[in-house]
Amino acid sequence: MVNSTFLTAQLGINNPSPASTLDITAKNSTGTSANTDGLLVPRVDRQRAQAMSAIPVSTLIYVNNIATGTLAGTAANINAVGYYYFNGTLWTKLVTPVNIYNSDGTLTGPRTVTTNGNLLTFVNGANNVKVITSATEGALSANGSSRGWLNLIGGSSNFDYYVDTTGVVQINSSGNSTKFSVGSTNATSLALRTNNIERFIVLSSGNVGIGTTVPNTKLEISSGTTNVSGTRFTNLNSASPISTGQTLGVDSVGNVITVANPTAASVTTASVNSTTGASFNVNDTAATMVPGTSQTVTIPAGGKALFINFMLGIDYGSNPAGSGASYYEARLYIDGVATDCYMRTQEYGPGGFSAQFSFNTVKFLTAGNHTVDVRMTRTFNNGVASGINMLCIPISMSFNATYLN
Repeated sequence: MVNSTFLTAQLGINNPSPASTLDITAKNSTGTSANTDGLLVPRVDRQRAQAMSAIPVSTLIYVNNIATGTLAGTAANINAVGYYYFNGTLWTKLVTPVNIYNSDGTLTGPRTVTTNGNLLTFVNGANNVKVITSATEGALSANGSSRGWLNLIGGSSNFDYYVDTTGVVQINSSGNSTKFSVGSTNATSLALRTNNIERFIVLSSGNVGIGTTVPNTKLEISSGTTNVSGTRFTNLNSASPISTGQTLGVDSVGNVITVANPTAASVTTASVNSTTGASFNVNDTAATMVPGTSQTVTIPAGGKALFINFMLGIDYGSNPAGSGASYYEARLYIDGVATDCYMRTQEYGPGGFSAQFSFNTVKFLTAGNHTVDVRMTRTFNNGVASGINMLCIPISMSFNATYLN
């Protein structure tokens, strides 16, 4: 039996005093009765809802089957079984609120969560907390009035990225971090740039370039200025004391290389120094070897530059007829061949006067044994008959042939 009351255009069901246009009171609002209480709205399939016309706004139906009809016209939103109301144009789903703690959901537009100064914290003790996007751009923004800060913590190690109002941008590791590793896990380069120009690069091969993006060696520096290396050792300069170690050098393509320290130079000398040399005769018909000057010098593989020094002081010991103004010459010979190194002097008067001969030269000799000596001859007789000897008595003599090892 249904009790109803009509009062001032208000209808009450199971309610003699309706509080609204339609006020339905459950017949059994408490207890354990198995009787059904509630409001049963019309149940139709999608085709029937789609076929309706002149539908009043706010009409409520329950679509119990979507196998019929199509997602078109007024049924364009009917894609699932459920309650729908008519909004004047389309049947609109009555959306059951989604609890994000136990259900997935889809935003139909931009949303803003205002925390009113309260800290919003995501805590997960077992798995990751992720922010995922499949759109063109995925963005995470931390925008503060004094600092934007991103802090990652693993155990007791910290990673911080921040930028503050003073223009300082920093990336730091702290805590018990044992390494701050920056790089790639695939075959790609790592570059640092300033003013939108790459200044430093590490290729996937491990080659490092400064001032160049295509380093050809483990470290290549390009200063951009000809004859300027771009490298400076601030605390090492030309005034630094020399110590042990090897010398740095540069090869033909600019590689910095080590140069072996030179072995201390040693001197090989063939020499004659005498104040009691044997007397000898000099004439104009042949070159006479000065006694004691013939020396054999052994040159090592590769050849050597021979430094030669000769000094001879003599007394003219005889007085040939017509002598007193003749010319005498001392010349260097190598392997019996006269060289272009010589000294020529003129007598200062009749026999008995002294003379000095002196010359220095450098001659390159190939590897092997070589004979070096000095020979004298009279180059201009000036009244002395050809073939007549002039006795030469050595006062002093020094003859040195030296090379550096």
